[in-house]
Amino acid sequence: MSRTPRTSTRTAARGAAAVLALGLLAAAAPASAADPAAPVAPAVDPALVAAIAASPATDGVPDGAWTVTDVRTADEVWAAALLEPVDPEALDPATALLRATPDGWEVVDLGTAQVGCGTAPDAVLPALGLTC
Repeated sequence: MSRTPRTSTRTAARGAAAVLALGLLAAAAPASAADPAAPVAPAVDPALVAAIAASPATDGVPDGAWTVTDVRTADEVWAAALLEPVDPEALDPATALLRATPDGWEVVDLGTAQVGCGTAPDAVLPALGLTC
């Protein structure tokens, strides 16, 4: 009698999350990732990507038109991420500023310049790579 391995729902969910994280990592990796000396981009938090996609600030942009890269965090409350267009002819790169809430990440600013100015505390702007 042969046994068929069983996978728990939790294990399957972890596997799906790992596949998603690896896919996001591959999408966020720089073009020079084939070079073994090139730095490897960290995996992008799927919750952060979901918050950006669900934000009213990105309502007018089709799903799949951008990729989240260069995520930076500060004091576990603030994060900034670069939104790279899939088609640079159709969209400009933008920066999203996010704040952690009890319900998850929330986009509080999105734009191409002066992102976070007057919104995030001045003390966290350098860690997020933002300047005013």
